[in-house]
Amino acid sequence: MAAANAPITMKEALTLPSVGINPQFITFTHVTMESDKYICVRETSPQNSIVIIDMSMPMQPLRRPITADSALMNPNSKILALKGMV
Repeated sequence: MAAANAPITMKEALTLPSVGINPQFITFTHVTMESDKYICVRETSPQNSIVIIDMSMPMQPLRRPITADSALMNPNSKILALKGMV
C-alpha cells in the first residue's frame, strides 16, 4: 500500500549495456544525467570518448572521440560541457 502512495514513480527506460555501454563505465565517475533528456558516459578504453544518449532516441547513441574528466549535456540545447584533464 505504501508504494501506491509514493510521490515518485520510477520506470526503467533502458539499460546502458543495451545501447553499447561497457558495464565497467557505468559508475558515478563515468555517467552524468542532468535531466531526463540526456545521459553522458565517459569511456576511457579502448579509446577516450564521450557517449551522448538522447532519451528521445536512446537506441542511437552519439559517440565522440573526446578526452575529459567529466561531461554534462545542457538539458535545453545540444551543448556539451566538459571538464578538461589537467
